[in-house]
Amino acid sequence: MKKHLFGAALVLCLVAISGMAMAQTIDQIQYYNPETGAPESPYDGTQVTVEGTIYVVKGTYNGGTHYMQGATGGISFFSSSITGLDYGTEVEVTGEVSAYAGEIQLASPSIAMTGQGVEPTPQEKTPEEVLYDYELIGNFVSVIGEVSSVSGNSRFELTAGDSTLVCYVDSDTQINLGDVNVGDTYKVLSPCVVYNGLIELKPRKQGDLIENPTGDTAPVIDQINCANWVPMAVDPITVTAVITDNSAVASASVYYRDSDGETPGSWSSVAMSNTFGDNYSATIPGGHGSSQVDFYVEATDDGAQTVTNPGDAPAGFLSVAVGITTIYDMQYAHPDSVSGAAAYYGKFLNIRGVVTAGTTHVGSPSKFIVQEVDENPETNSYAFGGVLVYEGTAAYSYYQGDLVEMGGICDEYNNLTEMIPHNANAVNLLDFSQDLPEASRVSTRDLADDSLADVDGNGRMGEAWESVWVETFPATVVDTLGYGEYIISDTGARADSLVVNPITELTYLPIINDVLVITSYMEYSYGDFQIVPTSDESIVIYDPSSVDDTPVMMSAGGFRSIAPNPFNPSTTIKFAVNRDNLVQLNVYNIRGEKVRTLVQDNLPMNEYTFVWDGKADNGQTVSSGHYFARLRIGAEVVQVRKMALIK
Repeated sequence: MKKHLFGAALVLCLVAISGMAMAQTIDQIQYYNPETGAPESPYDGTQVTVEGTIYVVKGTYNGGTHYMQGATGGISFFSSSITGLDYGTEVEVTGEVSAYAGEIQLASPSIAMTGQGVEPTPQEKTPEEVLYDYELIGNFVSVIGEVSSVSGNSRFELTAGDSTLVCYVDSDTQINLGDVNVGDTYKVLSPCVVYNGLIELKPRKQGDLIENPTGDTAPVIDQINCANWVPMAVDPITVTAVITDNSAVASASVYYRDSDGETPGSWSSVAMSNTFGDNYSATIPGGHGSSQVDFYVEATDDGAQTVTNPGDAPAGFLSVAVGITTIYDMQYAHPDSVSGAAAYYGKFLNIRGVVTAGTTHVGSPSKFIVQEVDENPETNSYAFGGVLVYEGTAAYSYYQGDLVEMGGICDEYNNLTEMIPHNANAVNLLDFSQDLPEASRVSTRDLADDSLADVDGNGRMGEAWESVWVETFPATVVDTLGYGEYIISDTGARADSLVVNPITELTYLPIINDVLVITSYMEYSYGDFQIVPTSDESIVIYDPSSVDDTPVMMSAGGFRSIAPNPFNPSTTIKFAVNRDNLVQLNVYNIRGEKVRTLVQDNLPMNEYTFVWDGKADNGQTVSSGHYFARLRIGAEVVQVRKMALIK
C-alpha cells in the first residue's frame, strides 16, 4: 500500500495560504488505515479538484450517488441536482473531502463536464485483493469467482481460494438474481464500496453479471425499455433491450401476456430484431384486453445457451399498465378503514394530471406533485385527487402547470402514497403552462385529522387531502415549533390546528396571533399531516380591514366563482362557508322574483359547489335573460352575482 509523505497539517497550511481548491490526484485523497479500514485522508475537510470519468450515474443506487474513475483511482460524490452525466462522461469535480458511512467522498460538489468518452475499463482483481486493500474503495473493478451462496434477490457471494466477497444488489438497480445459482462462475463489474467496515461489490446493472467468463459466456440482457410506458388498450408496445455475447446472439424474443394483475392469460412471443450494434427491438401488438401487460426477454447465443431477463422468468416478469387510472381511484381510502393505504398499493397503473408542485418545490429534484385536471364529480372537490411522484433518477425537471402522464407502481412510504415511475422515460410531458387546479378550501381540523371517523365523530380524514393543492380558511398562528415550523388554527383552538412546514427559507416569519391564508400542497411526515408553503406567495396575511369586496376573505364566507357565465344550459356556483352557519342560495329574475332555491340549510364550514340547470322550482326551463344568484350566510353575508342565460 502507498505511503503518504505529506501530513494533514501541511495540507491544511497550503490550503489556508492559497485560499482555493487544491488540484490533487484521487490516489492522494483516498487513504484508509491499512489495519482498521477507517478513512484517514490527509485532505479531510479541504476543498480539492479532481478529474475522472463517470462510471456510476445517479438513479443507480439512489437519486444522487455518482462514482468517477480517474487516472490514479476512483471516488464518489453525491449530487441530485446535476443532469446530463452518463457512463463515460468526463468531468472535473470540486468538493470538500469528507467521509460518509466509512467511505471517503467529495461533499457539496460542483461539476464541470469536459467531454464524453467511453465507460472506464475496470481493474481486474481477485476477491482477496479487494477484501484487503481499502484503497481500492471507489475504484471500478472486475472480479471473477464461484457463487458460494445466494440470498434472495439482495445479495450473493463470490469465492476464490480462501476469500469470499459479498456482492450486494441494490433494489434500485432492478438486477434480478433468478439465474444466479450456487456453483456458477461469474465475473462481476462494480465499484468497491464499504458496508459496516467491510469491502464489498455493488453491481450497477444486469450487464455487470457475466456468467462463465472464462469460456463461452452466456448472453447478457440489459437495459430493457419500452418506447411508451403509458399505452392505451389499442396501442402496440415496443420493447427494446441491449443483448451482448462474447461470440454471437443467435435469437431473441419478447414473451408477453395480458393480465389483470391476478389472473394472467397465456404467454405469446414475438421475435426481436437487431436494430444496430447490440440493440434489439420487438413490438407487442395492440388490442390489450386487460389492465396490464406482462413481459420478459429471452436470448440464445450460438452455443445454445439461453437466458432470460428477469432471470427467473416466466415466474418473474416486467409489467406495464394499460389505460389511465384516476388519481382519486388510486388514492381513495374509506374513513372507517383501519389503514390509510392507497387502494392501488402495489399495483401497476398509469395516471395523468397537472404538476402543482414541481421538482424545485418539494425539497428534492427526484419528487413532484401531480393532481387531477378535473374535480371528482362524486365529491365536487379534489379530495383524494393528488399524489407524490418519486422518480429516483431525477433525470428531468417538471414545473408547476406541466401536464404529465406516467406509468409505474403505487407505493407507500412512511404512510405517504407515492407513484414510482418505471424509469425516467416513463413520464411523458404532454403540455406545459396549464392552469393549476382550483385549490380546495378545507378547514385546518380536517386537513390535520388522522383519526378514524368513529374516534372524533366528524367523518372526515386528512388522508383525503394528502398531496392535494389546498387553501386554508383564515387561520391564526397559535404556536411555533422551531426549525421554521408553526401551527395554525381557523377556530383558534389548538385541537383544530394544522402544522405548517416550509421546506425553504421564506421571508415570512410566524408571529403568534397572525391570521394567514395558506395555499399549497399537503404531505404526511413524522405522524402529522402538514401543509408545505413553497414560496412567499403561498402565504397571505389576512387583514379584515383591508378587504374590499373580496368574498373569499369575508369572516363568514362568500362566493368563489360562477362559471361559465354567460351559460347554456347550466352554470356551476361555488362558495365558501368559513364556519358552521345557516346558508341560503336563491336565483332571482330581473324583476326580483325568486326563480329557484338551491340551498336553504345549516351547512358546516367547507367549500361548496352547486349547479343551476336553468330550471325553476317547478321544473320548467326558464327563458334567456339575466338572472341573479343571491347568497346569504348567517347574519353577516349577503352577496349578489349577475348571471346570463343565452340560448
